[in-house]
Amino acid sequence: MSKKLNTAEPPKERKMSRNSVIAVAVTGVVILVVVIGAIFFSLGKKSAGSADNPTPEVTQSESADPGTAPGGGDAPSEPDGPRELGPVSPELKEVVESQWRLDEADQLAVGNLDAKLVVQTYFDFRCGYCAQAAVELEPQLKPLVDDGTIRIEYHNLPVLGEESMLAAQASLAAANQGKFADFHHYVFQRHHEQNPVEFTEAGLADVAREIGVADIDKFTADMTSAEIVAKVQEDYVRGTQQLGITGTPAFIIGYSYVPGYIPFETFTQVVDAELARPAA
Repeated sequence: MSKKLNTAEPPKERKMSRNSVIAVAVTGVVILVVVIGAIFFSLGKKSAGSADNPTPEVTQSESADPGTAPGGGDAPSEPDGPRELGPVSPELKEVVESQWRLDEADQLAVGNLDAKLVVQTYFDFRCGYCAQAAVELEPQLKPLVDDGTIRIEYHNLPVLGEESMLAAQASLAAANQGKFADFHHYVFQRHHEQNPVEFTEAGLADVAREIGVADIDKFTADMTSAEIVAKVQEDYVRGTQQLGITGTPAFIIGYSYVPGYIPFETFTQVVDAELARPAA
């Protein structure tokens, strides 16, 4: 299995007045993730074709040292040729599908509910390779979204500290007014151009104005609301503890886990392998 990157500690709670709200949300998740996480992690550690795991369950790509990643994040992976995948184990199927939202009204998703594959993308708004994926890879995936091959569901995974947490909260505040996609594109485009936005409440409110959020007062209030703070904390715990993801970007393409930035060629290789995977 690929080495872990960006092993940041969970962000500290931002205000003491929010402790009880966050604790309730996070505690319920932790109880579940401790049990399920062991299943997913053990599957990921088994090598393809071994006696313990006769068919590949998880696709892993090698990533460079985190110090080489501009702005944090897992480094690019090169295409490694076509893969043949075996049937999905019941344990892995349960863990992966538990992450799918499949909600028609989901602001953090693109693509049809009945797409052939669900792609889960885990990102941090301060991650350089996440910006590269958003600006370079995502536009190339649009034909696969439009023709019903893939549905992409985005997951905030703010592993790079307090500013990343605040940016994740702001993205959900933008989503409340139908502007998640605009927020996502604007922040990552600025990062990719080496002109990052200011990750403060005032700076993110400026982003909201730039992308046309209608009610800035609501955006500002939502960004630091107990509900959204708890939601981001819950997403963080689920991603890092249930799935064992500590570096961004990370992708779960169908049932294949691929850490680090990947070029379009690698992405389509995994898609093709997943589409050819035999039924369990």
